[in-house]
Amino acid sequence: MTTARDFFDRVRDASQDAERCRRQLKQMEQRLRSLGAQGYEPRVRSTSDPDKMGRRVASYVDRERSLESRMDEDYRIIDLGSTVIYGSEDMDGLDKAQSPVWADILWWRYLDDATWMRVARAVGYSVRPCQIMHDTAMRWLDDSGFMADVMDKIDL
Repeated sequence: MTTARDFFDRVRDASQDAERCRRQLKQMEQRLRSLGAQGYEPRVRSTSDPDKMGRRVASYVDRERSLESRMDEDYRIIDLGSTVIYGSEDMDGLDKAQSPVWADILWWRYLDDATWMRVARAVGYSVRPCQIMHDTAMRWLDDSGFMADVMDKIDL
């Protein structure tokens, strides 16, 4: 059985990975732009491999596909985390079952990968009460059977 903490740690990992992939895609896009042709006529004859640019672009395209595939899986897991927190058409989330504050704390902490200080600022409490509510929410998700019910309904 997956505990709430294990599940949300996986959600945070997905959030971090999605952000890493996004940054890499942005860097690759900038790099590809810098590799682009500056004109139609070569200024100097190149003795290098004429297919080198084509191979480099092809490798970037392959890497881009790989990163996008990872991001698709990351966002699927992030969406599942959001469903547990805020619910869906088919089920209530933590916000309705217990507390919208608990839900917001989990969202900031795991889906946004926020520090405790940022979580506290976002929900309007100091850090320690946020940590206590976080731990209480995690215990409730496990002890109430809510997490087990959710895991039965979702494909993880």
